[in-house]
Amino acid sequence: MHKAVKKCPVEEAIRVIGGKWKLLVLRSLLLNGPQRYNELLKTVAAISPKELTRNLRELTTAGLVVRGSGQGLTAQYDLTRLGKGLMPTFKELLTWGKRLAGSH
Repeated sequence: MHKAVKKCPVEEAIRVIGGKWKLLVLRSLLLNGPQRYNELLKTVAAISPKELTRNLRELTTAGLVVRGSGQGLTAQYDLTRLGKGLMPTFKELLTWGKRLAGSH
């Protein structure tokens, strides 16, 4: 019989950054640096304003994104130190994705 893992780091990571939109928001901030809300709407293709707001809130709560000072749409979003720590992982995903795309 297999024992359930009580606190699996992979499950926790998926819970925090899982889903299409969170990964694309993080990618945009990693590649483009701090951005205002409307800039993120443009750089994260096809995301709705409602989805962007929800994902930014969740990423902020998780400690990966910080909302800078400013009112409304003028506030900039940036990665925290924890969020910036994802850069090596994104580089590996990029390399893996290129290999995957080339295998078809």
